[in-house]
Amino acid sequence: MRRTPPRRDPRPPSAQSLARVARRACIAALFACGAVGSWATASTPAVESPRFQSLWRLVAERYWDLERAAIDWDEARATFGARPVADDEALDRVLEAMVESLGDDHSRYLSAARVAEERERFGDLPCIGYFGGDPFRATGRGAPTRSGRTTPPDPLEHAGPVAFGLWPDGIGYLVVADLVRAGTAEGVRDAVNALERRGARGLVLDLRGNPGGRLVTMMRVAGVFTSGWLWRALTRWSLPLPYPAVGAPATDLPLVVVVDADVHSAAEGLAGGLQEAGRARVVGATTAGNVEAVLPFCLRDGAQAWLATGVLAPLRGPTWEGRGVVPDAPDADDALATARRLLADR
Repeated sequence: MRRTPPRRDPRPPSAQSLARVARRACIAALFACGAVGSWATASTPAVESPRFQSLWRLVAERYWDLERAAIDWDEARATFGARPVADDEALDRVLEAMVESLGDDHSRYLSAARVAEERERFGDLPCIGYFGGDPFRATGRGAPTRSGRTTPPDPLEHAGPVAFGLWPDGIGYLVVADLVRAGTAEGVRDAVNALERRGARGLVLDLRGNPGGRLVTMMRVAGVFTSGWLWRALTRWSLPLPYPAVGAPATDLPLVVVVDADVHSAAEGLAGGLQEAGRARVVGATTAGNVEAVLPFCLRDGAQAWLATGVLAPLRGPTWEGRGVVPDAPDADDALATARRLLADR
């Protein structure tokens, strides 16, 4: 039997039925959006984030010389602030790029996750609180360079990250590869004590290839050899800030510091401070002349901004920035031989 097709209701749909259809369409759209994933999250310009504003203001207030920066800082605000960000990771990438645009060798932005990684590698990272306007590798460059005909004592022992040994002529040798790793200052002190117990009559501190690191480590290593105020930091936002050698001196043995053109930052300050204080003679090649003083600022979300806030200088005299530490006895060919000869003549 032929089925009769249903008759269409000629009456227009009621307001209630239209509302039911609209609700069903909205629910379907929500499920569809959920199916495509979180990429559909709306982006906003980075400048609208309080974290962006706080970091930009911190650099504007504390960076040592914005006129020397590679980018106009107002231009940086416009350029990086316009970048769209959809989540914290995207914002972190913008903040990293903005600080990198300053163009110096020291300033960095570390996200909270990166701070945790650095703590795992180097120990605690104390910082200065900065929460203004809430309405941001000191890592070594590998093994230090070693050139010349004279070689370090063999074998070398280790006190933490510090290697040391004693030549047959009674000259002690210490090599400090960086001023970043935890235990460096303690290692220098332990190595000096061990060498003195073995009858060392002079010490060579080898800093060649040292990229620098923490100012506090610089002060503590210097404190193994001397005391008193050795440095000052020159800034545009405060009077010069003096820095002392920290700790009780462990030795008064004659000291020679060996450097080269790959010595940077706090390692230059260590060599230059000991030289200016008359505690050590410096041998080798003129250092890099890259002594921006970096201060770590902690931000409200756990991130940190490491900013060049000034330049290191001896307590009296011009900064080493741009000129480096000039050796008392230049010798790029066999600096260890020169160092040993200077100590043998004492």
